[in-house]
Amino acid sequence: MRNYLVLVMTLALGSLIGADKPGDKPKPQRVEVSISNLQYKPATVKIHVGDTVVWTNNDDRDHTVVAVKNTPFKSDNLKAGQTFEFTFPKAGKFPYGCSYHPRMKGEIDVE
Repeated sequence: MRNYLVLVMTLALGSLIGADKPGDKPKPQRVEVSISNLQYKPATVKIHVGDTVVWTNNDDRDHTVVAVKNTPFKSDNLKAGQTFEFTFPKAGKFPYGCSYHPRMKGEIDVE
């Protein structure tokens, strides 16, 4: 009986302080990608459905973040210091690049 009461109290306390329950989805995260020296850093990012990626242009020239194919995102022109963000609603691999600099490539891997 004592073990049962301890278990009940632990579960109640866990729900009060917001403890994750088995099977809960992870809370949405914001992941940063820096654009510098004509590169996306990191070039490959692994995230979960519902997470947001924020690209920041830390370079001395303009860039874009544009989906390569069958992917749902495209930034406007990003001047130095500007950001673009996108929340990924579905799983998959999402390659992207810069429309001004074809050698700049990245990929978002959404689980």
